[in-house]
Amino acid sequence: MWSPIVVKKPELSKIQLEGLFSGKIPAIILRSFVDDAYCETVTRRIIDSNHDDFQNGKLNHIGPFLMAYSTKKKEYFEKAQFAKKTFDEIFFDLEDPSKKIFRILSGLFPKHSMRIAQEYQNNYSPYVIRIHKNGKSIPVHKDRVSYEGKDYSLSDIAKQLSCILHIQKSEKGGDLIIYKKNWEKSDEKFRNIDFGYGSDLVSSSESSKISNLRVGDLVIINPNNYHEVTTIYGKLSRITLGMFLGFYTKRQEIVAWA
Repeated sequence: MWSPIVVKKPELSKIQLEGLFSGKIPAIILRSFVDDAYCETVTRRIIDSNHDDFQNGKLNHIGPFLMAYSTKKKEYFEKAQFAKKTFDEIFFDLEDPSKKIFRILSGLFPKHSMRIAQEYQNNYSPYVIRIHKNGKSIPVHKDRVSYEGKDYSLSDIAKQLSCILHIQKSEKGGDLIIYKKNWEKSDEKFRNIDFGYGSDLVSSSESSKISNLRVGDLVIINPNNYHEVTTIYGKLSRITLGMFLGFYTKRQEIVAWA
């Protein structure tokens, strides 16, 4: 059975991360990565902040998402700079989640340097906050910067992981489904015009449905595996913070971006 592993922060190991890269496991769940009080404060500040639209208003988010700006590099970096003020306000007097993730990784990769990705004088967005309201879902998709982000300097990373911090849980739905199928270039014929891929692409693939996530949990996945989020129901929005980790093997460096 292809199932995620659940660990506490000190128990995360390099072998488990390798399991993500190799496809042996679909996800690693770090329970209580941040506490309830942290999430409540962040949720309140997110609700009071300005949101951008994605997919023609279907989804709301704070901060740019590189895959949506694959051919609009200048606009991406402008929005990343603009979002920094909002992020600073949201995480004022709280530990920045990227620093918290880096601190855990530093114990597993002591020889690696870690930073938010940069390109010349431009800073990438450190993460993106997504607000999924009642009736919304995220279709089957993959995230692969080496393909969608060819115009960006970090497209030459050796490996990529995705971190999703669950800040507020929806009343119903919003489950993460990961498919045991990696993206291949021939899959592009299944691509939707706006975003994602047709469900036929993964209809015969083994999958793992993660529906037991709690507020404060951090989920780490290999974003080259197709994945989706089921429809959200209820008054409470599903609020998450997402960031990618890029691994430069030869120069022993880990960078983060969204």
